[in-house]
Amino acid sequence: MKKFRYLIIMLLISLASFAKANDDLYEKGNSLFNDKKYDQALKTYLTIEKQNKFSADLYYNIGNTYFRLNDYANSILYYERGLRLKPNNNNIENNLKVAKARLKGDVYIVPDFFLKRWWRTISNLFIPSTWMIVSIILLISSCLIFVFYYFSFEKKIILFYSFLFSILLFSVSVFAGFNRQNTIQSKNYAIVFDNNSSGKDSPDINSTDKIKIYKGQKVKIVEKANTWIKVKTEDGKEAWIESKSVIVI
Repeated sequence: MKKFRYLIIMLLISLASFAKANDDLYEKGNSLFNDKKYDQALKTYLTIEKQNKFSADLYYNIGNTYFRLNDYANSILYYERGLRLKPNNNNIENNLKVAKARLKGDVYIVPDFFLKRWWRTISNLFIPSTWMIVSIILLISSCLIFVFYYFSFEKKIILFYSFLFSILLFSVSVFAGFNRQNTIQSKNYAIVFDNNSSGKDSPDINSTDKIKIYKGQKVKIVEKANTWIKVKTEDGKEAWIESKSVIVI
């Protein structure tokens, strides 16, 4: 028993030391960035990323550093990764717009259907773990309301509709949580990193050029075929490009 306690204590101390080291490394990166030592700051931030310590703030700082180094494609990549973890963040959204404005190609973005926008807004309200807690609370509430409905002799109608409403909210919370989790883990979007990438009408280097795709442009991966991927641009056009031309967000 004493050995077990000792191992637990040592494990907790190790975890605390590791977290403290990462915090120090993060502060070091921020200090280097403020001193305009962008190359060194980038190396520090990327070291943290390699340790699987992902966060929207880290991605935001990496995006800012790449922007200062005039690497707009990588800047956009990390801003997009930050938004995937923390949607509707004003700082990230504004910096992403500025970075996109520096690109050579200007792409018209087709707006999503309003119901899709609403659903995305709802699912982005909480992180998956919070949605899980909300779902559990709503499920317990639904069960309690049903018990009151079953044993009550009065207000049957009100309790019945309250039960239906709570079940509806529970269902929405479950699907919203799954949708939020799928968005975070999605590998369906990428940033183009090829300076001269032409979208083909088929997965063949000798096929006809269909559209021009610019470096830093965001695309959706629709289909894969060996070393080729079929992508959909933000203006709704589809074409084939080589998979090595993009980096998944």
